[in-house]
Amino acid sequence: MTDQNTVAFHEIKQAITGLDADGVDAYAADRPGGAQALLDLVFANLPGAFLPERAGDQNISFQYVITSGGEIHRYHAVVSDGVCTAGRGDVESPNVTMTMDLAVFLQVLVGTMAPVRAFLTRKIKVSGEMMAATKFESWFARP
Repeated sequence: MTDQNTVAFHEIKQAITGLDADGVDAYAADRPGGAQALLDLVFANLPGAFLPERAGDQNISFQYVITSGGEIHRYHAVVSDGVCTAGRGDVESPNVTMTMDLAVFLQVLVGTMAPVRAFLTRKIKVSGEMMAATKFESWFARP
């Protein structure tokens, strides 16, 4: 993880730890550019947190549908040939689509909520290749 990634993810973790969903939404809304800018920051830094040795030769695309304040934000992450790319928008024919609200996404991202718990409590809806969804988290360094 690069220094820039570390700062971005640590800042988010510090800001949202202990907050409920409304508090996380307020944190995002109060940032310059709101939730969209915060998600842009997260997905811009995601490739820097990627650990290619953990993904091996996997080639998988992920679609994220993240809701916040009545808006829907669509992002993607693609792991292919040991490289991760990520950004705003849709990916064609994703292997996995995950739908969740912003608070859950950020809490899972920084490790204050377990992804399995979020899935089992239906805070994350997953469609597509479930096995790929369960592996994805381990391919990235955590703050």
